[in-house]
Amino acid sequence: MNATASARGHDDEEGKVDLQFRLLAEMLPQMVWAARGDGAWDYVNEQWRTYTALTAEQLTRAGFAAAVHPDDAARSAAAWRAAVERGAPFAEELRLRRHDGAYRWFLARGEPVRDGAGRVVRWLGTSTDVDERRRAEAGAPGQVDDELPSDGRALLVESRMQLVEGMDRRRIVLETARDVTARRNAEESLRESMARFRNIADHAPVVIWVTARDGSCIYVNPRWRELTGQTEAESLGFGWLAAVHPSEQEEAAETFRQANARREAFRIDYRFRRSDGAYRWCIDAAHPWIGPDGELLGYVGSVIDISERKEAELLLRESEARFRQLADAMPQIVWTAKPDGSIDYYNRRWLELAGAEGAEVAGDTWISFLHEDDRQRVLDTWSRSVATGAPYEVEHRTAFPAAREPRWYLVRAVPIRGASGEIVRWYGTCTDIHDAKLAEVALKEADQRKDDFLAMLAHELRNPLGPIRNAVELLRRTGEQQPALVRACGVIDRQVSHMARLVDDLLDVSRVARGRIQLREERCDLVRLLRHTSEDYRSTLEASGLRLDLKLPAGPVWVLGDPTRLSQAVSNLLHNASKFTDPGGRVTVALSVTSESSAVVRVRDTGIGVDPATLARMFEPFSQADRSLDRSRGGLGLGLALVKGLVGLHGGTVSAESGGIGHGTEMVVCLPIERSPAPPAERSARPSSGSSHALRILIIEDNVDAAESLQALLALYGYRVEVALSGPAGVTAARSFRPEVILCDIGLPGGMDGYGVARALRGSVGLSSPSLMIALTGYGQEEDQRRVREAGFDMHFIKPIDLSSLQRILASLASSPA
Repeated sequence: MNATASARGHDDEEGKVDLQFRLLAEMLPQMVWAARGDGAWDYVNEQWRTYTALTAEQLTRAGFAAAVHPDDAARSAAAWRAAVERGAPFAEELRLRRHDGAYRWFLARGEPVRDGAGRVVRWLGTSTDVDERRRAEAGAPGQVDDELPSDGRALLVESRMQLVEGMDRRRIVLETARDVTARRNAEESLRESMARFRNIADHAPVVIWVTARDGSCIYVNPRWRELTGQTEAESLGFGWLAAVHPSEQEEAAETFRQANARREAFRIDYRFRRSDGAYRWCIDAAHPWIGPDGELLGYVGSVIDISERKEAELLLRESEARFRQLADAMPQIVWTAKPDGSIDYYNRRWLELAGAEGAEVAGDTWISFLHEDDRQRVLDTWSRSVATGAPYEVEHRTAFPAAREPRWYLVRAVPIRGASGEIVRWYGTCTDIHDAKLAEVALKEADQRKDDFLAMLAHELRNPLGPIRNAVELLRRTGEQQPALVRACGVIDRQVSHMARLVDDLLDVSRVARGRIQLREERCDLVRLLRHTSEDYRSTLEASGLRLDLKLPAGPVWVLGDPTRLSQAVSNLLHNASKFTDPGGRVTVALSVTSESSAVVRVRDTGIGVDPATLARMFEPFSQADRSLDRSRGGLGLGLALVKGLVGLHGGTVSAESGGIGHGTEMVVCLPIERSPAPPAERSARPSSGSSHALRILIIEDNVDAAESLQALLALYGYRVEVALSGPAGVTAARSFRPEVILCDIGLPGGMDGYGVARALRGSVGLSSPSLMIALTGYGQEEDQRRVREAGFDMHFIKPIDLSSLQRILASLASSPA
């Protein structure tokens, strides 16, 4: 009987799915669907609804489109339309959205069911999860419920006649009739339903079978015969067991017998022999077929080929074995964890260090080995990685029983994800970095010793420069203005400045490299800063026989930065230009705005130029263009490295351009423009109305030459100056002399340094605090300046003192009311 039987006398039921098909489809571990001849879906089984969390109405209304991945929608829809139009089998791989939003790949297959005229009247299909190759195609029958006649004009009856003896001893024939229309219709419906089931099952792309109450097979579809080569007669009863692998026949039979006795569903994996003699793995799954009165009618089941999945599992086991063999051979610790973060494997190295057996590593036993100071930090970091799926990396100490002391380890782990993006496992390593940590500590200590040495070196180099500069100034003011003497004083003063600059550059480059420089950022006009810095350097350039040209915009160009550090960078560029430009040359400073976001400063000279090799490394520390034996250009090669560091701290860049030897050099600095509103205009300071008076100045300095030369110089300026050569002497002198200004060295001997002097004077009862306390020191780092402010000093001068700056401060104080 073919599919036309389902429509005989029941036109209004066409397209419905019969009860036996629903029973079979709902029991299959497979996603099953059915459609009318025109391709419109009219049924999905529970597997579909559970996987997608969509209702049957939603799924039948939209078909694949209800859950298909957007990237697969157009392709799968076109393939389905083409199959319906041609009446050809449908097969397409596509991704379907699971109830949690994840997508998995499925093989969707559909087979047309035709009537006696060859027309397609239904479609039966399956959707097989091919991500894990655990399921294959499954088909299911359809059924149309029969409708009984309801007009009452024709009935089927069962008639019985019996010969009986009446009261008058006459014999009569008694006939009885019973209406059996319903029973006959039910029997006919069952025959038709079974015929339709067989017709549909015969076309299913997977194996379908049915048993009787005693467990003997009464039906198996042609797919089984195609796969195994058995005839229908050989397959029925218990003959199908002959196709099962000999080593698994008894297990398969016993599993079925036990399930049949308990009337339970069952599922078993075994190998069956294919028609070519090869064995394939399959899943045989079945549910009991229960009648309307609760009686067991038999079993309905399916066989699904899972050979690919089994092969994948075998490959996975082999891969796992190779991984563990490799991991055990590694000198570092290797471990794996489940998606929830619990450890499920450690290699041999861990077991050796922990003194544990393989069974003792699971779960969270590793936590007990963590150093107590690191434990919470490590657990928090691991919990975040497990929760977010982010790679795990942490350094901590682990106290293994086999180790003499806790050792530092670098621990890293990455998540391995499945086809839908879910984490299936974590793979991690623990690398012993204890020796590297010790070396790092030693390196930091060495770095600190270097910092201390540089600070001490700067202090010791600066201390002699102060008296020299003071002596030069005294010679200029008191000596005869002979040309030779003037030239000698100029030479000494320039060399002192040069020496101070070298010391400053050496310290600043070290600070920039370690990120120790803190910018005091403010909104500043780059035009004004360039003009002032260039004009301050003009005399130096002109003394070298060079001309300075400025090409600056008329209006302001605002940047956010530290004016002192930006001016220092520009000064270094000007210094570099003057050093490598011969007399008669020219230095040009230009500023332009090239875009809405950057300002470009160009310092161009007509000097000796730079070859390409030197150009590529000229911003590296200690890189020098002058490598001649006489080193007439001088320098440590730190100026441009410092420029690069300072500009970088401002978010800018610096580069150099040159046409080669003899074609000059151009330094290009790019800085981001500040677009915030302009600050209010500064009010001009009112000129002081006070008259100048002779300040009382106390110098506290243990270097006799420095103290006496500065005393003599300040006395020439008209100030009353006294000197104390130690901290205690300075405090005593302050009580008697009551100075208005104190110039105090920080590095004083005798148990009371400059910080102690400042605290003593600021906290002394009955002693009026001086108007100005200035610290003098050869230490100029940020930490030194902070300590100076905390001790109570008002200002901080780095040796050698800039005498012109000091004189401006003193003159301003002297002009205020006494």
